[in-house]
Amino acid sequence: MDVRDVGVRRLAWSLASAVERAMGPGAARRAGRMAGAVEGLTEAGVHRVALRISPRLAEANPGLVKIPPRWAATVQVRRQGVLLELDLRDNLQAVLYYAGRYEPAVRRFLRAELRQGDVMLDVGANIGVHALAVAKRLQELGGGRVIAFEPAADSVAKLGAAAARNGVQLEVVPMALGERPELALLRADRRYDEADAGVRSLYGDGDVVQEVPVVRLDDWACGLERLDVVKLDIEGAEIAALSGATRTFKRLQPRVVIVEDKRPESRARLHAVLDELGYLPTGEVLDHNAVFRASTDRR
Repeated sequence: MDVRDVGVRRLAWSLASAVERAMGPGAARRAGRMAGAVEGLTEAGVHRVALRISPRLAEANPGLVKIPPRWAATVQVRRQGVLLELDLRDNLQAVLYYAGRYEPAVRRFLRAELRQGDVMLDVGANIGVHALAVAKRLQELGGGRVIAFEPAADSVAKLGAAAARNGVQLEVVPMALGERPELALLRADRRYDEADAGVRSLYGDGDVVQEVPVVRLDDWACGLERLDVVKLDIEGAEIAALSGATRTFKRLQPRVVIVEDKRPESRARLHAVLDELGYLPTGEVLDHNAVFRASTDRR
């Protein structure tokens, strides 16, 4: 999709580039943040900010003023009600910094869906953009539990630090979910900076980040007595994770599953696996995440 800047929007982002020439990348980053704060008020604007950052999509969107990698830094900010330390070399974290929001439709859905006492499983939690917000919301509602699966050591450290910083309870499991227990290689995506944690995967084509343990949810969750909301965003490993969660889903019957669904070549298989587990698509697609509900919805 070719997206172009026009009028005031192009002027605002071009001004940020001019600020860099006059005052350096730090000042340009702050100017870009002001432009992004306005642009990020709409979901289309959040998408445009993502396109400004992504090196993979740069050539596909030549009409957009880009946010160059040299503006990147580590910054501490409050976003979506949560105090975070963001590494702007990571696309997800950069979108959150500049646009002020990340996956706003998912965030709205979760806030509306959550109930007191809920147990949420966030698979592929990254730095906790959703897990921390859910933990805070459940705290406001009077209690609940958030379990975050995240295999990357640097992201695990950030999750723990952010939970402490925000005074919320977050259970971090430093493992990946899959179809069988094994050790696997977590790899970067060669199209992105190696520090871009959001695009690492077990199927990546870049350098090895680390060796990580993979566990079946059915093995890990034997003692789990409740599961209400499941979110999976694991860069193509969603089908494997669900295939290793059959007994858990049938035993605990979470009422809603939100799963990244942006790969047309595997969509039919993903939907078939969820159908076998007793989950049907609602038709809602939130920032590339499809919503499925139990065919015997407990609402």
